[in-house]
Amino acid sequence: MDSIGAGRSDATEILARVFAGADGGAAKLDTPIVGIFGNGAPETLIAASGATPVHVNFGRLDQAAPGAMDAVIEPFVDPEVRIFLNRFAGGAFDGFAGIVFVRDDAPALTAYQYALEWVRQGSARGATPPLFLLNTIHAATAPVRAFNRVQIEKLMDFLAGIGLPRIGDGELAQQARHASRRHKALAATSGSAEDAMMFRIAGRFLPMQRHAQLLEEAMDQTGPTDAGSGVRLGIVGSPLFSERAYTTFGKYGPIVCDLQPFGQVWPGDWEEAETVETMLELLAGDAFCHRISPPNRYRERVVEALVAARCELVLCQLAQTDDTFGWDIPELSRQLDDRGIGFVNLGFRDAQPDDAWLARAGKLIARAAEARS
Repeated sequence: MDSIGAGRSDATEILARVFAGADGGAAKLDTPIVGIFGNGAPETLIAASGATPVHVNFGRLDQAAPGAMDAVIEPFVDPEVRIFLNRFAGGAFDGFAGIVFVRDDAPALTAYQYALEWVRQGSARGATPPLFLLNTIHAATAPVRAFNRVQIEKLMDFLAGIGLPRIGDGELAQQARHASRRHKALAATSGSAEDAMMFRIAGRFLPMQRHAQLLEEAMDQTGPTDAGSGVRLGIVGSPLFSERAYTTFGKYGPIVCDLQPFGQVWPGDWEEAETVETMLELLAGDAFCHRISPPNRYRERVVEALVAARCELVLCQLAQTDDTFGWDIPELSRQLDDRGIGFVNLGFRDAQPDDAWLARAGKLIARAAEARS
């Protein structure tokens, strides 16, 4: 944890430890644990059932040592998938009640297919948790509403099958209030770019109310922080949770709109819905999902958010295995240019960018920022 340490508030230090430990701290929770892989799961529904949703695709693995599944994983598979699969095969999630994979998320679908086949072929050792693929559609038609309702019913059946109670709108509404409190707390956070990223991602491994409480305490203990000077930055592209990358970006201005999948698109607004029907409506209309229909709605929503945040310069960064966001770059760049917003394509990078990539990124951002001054 390069940027977090001495001199920080107790709540911030707790958030830092949770962020660093990722799903490794799940064993300390006193509720059943349901793993989540990907954005787009109705986490309030899972939490209302009495479990804690914990994201499973942020773990670490010794890159030097071969994993149990390396021999069958294709080289083009995302690093987060490879790490998850090797940890899955090694028993890291055997204590989980189940794992939900979100079809909307390309790495999640790949992870589900590999994990399911690994279990089906009898290669798994120990008591691997039951697996579930959530496949919702993002459009506003009657057939889609009917299809999505079936998907949610199947999810509720899955949760009941692993020993959790079926819930109604009353239980969902209570959990939605925790989600609303968390949303307000996230909106009120301030500090460095890397701290803001850490604050948000730590919540993927905590009960919602605990996350909200820690965020509130961190802000109470540290007080408001000036966003700093420089150009107003936006981030788009592949999932990113590198502290060093955020430190590099933050040198050139405040990050006011973080739209990569590990940024502010999580948690989704459907988490604050107090009825299942409203939750389904909001989930189906999530325009930050690449599978939204019509497809151009995703790019339109990204531009809307960047403009609303008054971004001056947008940074695009891509994973080596990206096969999703890159298609949007030419048109996105053109639309931002039409609105007077700069766009810098920082190119492909490793899951944890190395010194060379960070140095090159810094030079590109500095050049673009200077051109706007």
